Order: sequence, then C-alpha cells, then structure tokens
Amino acid sequence: MKFRYLLFVLIFLSFGYSQPKFNLQIGGGFYNPNLIGMDSDSNATIPTTNFFSENMLLNWGLRYQIYPNVRVGYTQSHSIHFGKVGNSNYFRNIAYRSFSFETFYYAREQLEINFTLAPMLNKGSISLTSKSEVEDLNSLLTSYKDGSSIKLESGGKMTKSWAGFASHIGARYYFSNLVSVEGKVGYYISSYKESNWKLEGQKVTGPRMKINKLPVIQINAVLGI
Repeated sequence: MKFRYLLFVLIFLSFGYSQPKFNLQIGGGFYNPNLIGMDSDSNATIPTTNFFSENMLLNWGLRYQIYPNVRVGYTQSHSIHFGKVGNSNYFRNIAYRSFSFETFYYAREQLEINFTLAPMLNKGSISLTSKSEVEDLNSLLTSYKDGSSIKLESGGKMTKSWAGFASHIGARYYFSNLVSVEGKVGYYISSYKESNWKLEGQKVTGPRMKINKLPVIQINAVLGI
C-alpha cells in the first residue's frame, strides 16, 4: 500500500505542473565578454557602447519534450549594438545559437530542476548602410518626366560563424501548467578567432573578441504551446 502511495506521489510531482510538450521561452541574460574591437573603449570608430550593448542578451527558443524527463530544443541569444558611424547606420549582432538536450526532475510540486548540454553554431555580423542619391538614376527618372530625387541604400555586411558548446543548470517555477519562469546559470564555450570573416565574398580580419569561455546568467518566461 505504501509503495502505491509513493508511486502516486511521484507521478503527480512529475506531471502535475508539467507544461505541454512544446514550450516557448522568451527572456534575457547577462554575461561579461571582452569585445575587443567591438566596443568603443577599444575602437574609437564604433558608436558608444553601454551596459545593454556589451553585457545584455535577448533570448528566445523552442523546446519539445520527447520523454517524461527529457527535452530537446533550439535557442538563440543575441547581443546587439547599433548607432552611427559618420553618416552610415551601424548594426552589430552576435547570435549564440544552441541545439539543446535537457533533463529535468521535480524537486517540489511546482519547482523543476533542469540540466542542459548544447552544441552551438554561433554567428557574428557587422553592417554599415547609408542612403545616397545616384545621379545617373535621377537623370533616367527625369527623362521619364519624373523629377523626383531617389536615395538608394548602399553599404556592406561582414559575417562569421564559429562552433561552440553550452552547459547550464537551471530552476523553473510553475505558476500554472501553461506559464512558468526559469533561471539558468552556466557557460558558453566558443572557438572564435578573428580571421576569416567574410565581406562580399572576400575574407577579412574581424574584431579580436575574447569570448572563449563566458559565464552566463539567463532569466526566461516559459509558455506552454
């Protein structure tokens, strides 16, 4: 009899507050990278950086429960910076993209403890764009009796991808079976090197960021789908 009661309690704790198999996470994170060449302290050409552009991450992801205590998923965390370089618009994005494998158990009725391992395929991008008139195009438009001046966008975008790995331990508190909040702490490990960025098909040297091993804190809202 005691065994049946214990089994019932374990099943209740495992499924009573579990979310639907699909869940969506949206939130933010904090880390402290050394963005050499991407911050205004090390590169005077870059627009002025601040706490948001250097230390904050914007997160979103999807996870699917494949077993009673196992989820797989895909998550992106973005570090964004934008501003002006001369008359051009500057935009920088470091996207940490992970393919996660997560195990979890219920420490209490509404409290979940989880562990995550995730290979990563990260991507950095830097773009400069501006709008200017093209004299020959305006001459052509004038010949068609259209006297307006048209400004076209021009510029370039340099990108680079690199592999990495993430590991986290987290806790999730369920307000209901559809809504919960989750906190995670862990590391991003990256193989980033400044060589072999690509700009219009050409290889160029990029910023000398030091992001090989980064402690990360994340807080996300989790919604059952």
